[in-house]
Amino acid sequence: MKNQFISIPKVYLYALFICLLASCKDAKNTDPIDLSGKIVIPATTQDTVLFVTSVDNFSLPVFISFPSSSSNSLPATVVLHGSGGNWKDSDQNNDGTADTVTEWELSSQNKEWKNIFDQEGIVSAFPGSYYGRGTVENEGDWKNPPLQFGISATFIRNYDAYSTLELLRKLVREDGTPIVTSDKVALLGFSHGATAVQSTLFNTNAIPNGHEWSQSYSGTTYTTEIKAPASLPTDGGFIAGVMYYPGSFHNSYYGNPCSGTSFFQTYTDFIIHLPSDDSLTPNSNCMVETVGNNGGGTSTVYNYENVDHGFDRKVSGADGAASTLALQRSIDFLKTKLEIN
Repeated sequence: MKNQFISIPKVYLYALFICLLASCKDAKNTDPIDLSGKIVIPATTQDTVLFVTSVDNFSLPVFISFPSSSSNSLPATVVLHGSGGNWKDSDQNNDGTADTVTEWELSSQNKEWKNIFDQEGIVSAFPGSYYGRGTVENEGDWKNPPLQFGISATFIRNYDAYSTLELLRKLVREDGTPIVTSDKVALLGFSHGATAVQSTLFNTNAIPNGHEWSQSYSGTTYTTEIKAPASLPTDGGFIAGVMYYPGSFHNSYYGNPCSGTSFFQTYTDFIIHLPSDDSLTPNSNCMVETVGNNGGGTSTVYNYENVDHGFDRKVSGADGAASTLALQRSIDFLKTKLEIN
């Protein structure tokens, strides 16, 4: 996949205007505006797909939505998709696993959150971590080595998140004013994406001296394939995080959170939504306890009874009530952290 302008008629307006030289001028000022390294987005742009190069030289597609607002600088949220992927997909060979996507149309879950953030006046960015790396979904063989290492929530998707944060900080209007408030960007994730939120918010100051990075799968420990965690950007990281039903395993990357050997901690506050019937919840409870013991960011845990993994996608019964409540809690938390009245 090449870094290029993508256009899909009658679906979205995509715009990519990169000003590499200080050649653009403000109509009210004869002095040139220095837009070196910035990406100029026309005021009329609603949605766009831009590309950034991630840690594994992957050309990461990022769908960005701009809400209608008179403000020059807006808060933003980066959304990390779950195992179903970032884009609308389909199962063409009827094997039960999606194998094609519609470029670059967001999945139904992402569309819902895009609309929510549009209404709240929050720029939203959706990096697509799977498609292009060889898979549409995190399913089958992709859940285990060696394929899992290519889309790892622990040491690949955190780099994707920071690449997206860096991208947002480069966006400007024609007059050079930033579109996104640099220190008002939050992070939201679901399932595999929520596990990636954890790894992104990891405080690298907590790494023990001389620690060697590894992961364990079914009794086998891997080292050479494992990357070190992404470093916090020099101009700061995310202001807060929201996690929906993460796996929280990380396969002993940070130690074992359920045996008291984990050094995991976050550098900022987060909330986490845990459904009672999800088999992943016990491990997430261990992670939350680890955070409480190790210090760092403050965790707020919300438990939901009689619902399972993916409860936010359902609209009836206990799932519907839990989904509505979790949504309101997420929005309230994000608006507080992003300082939205």
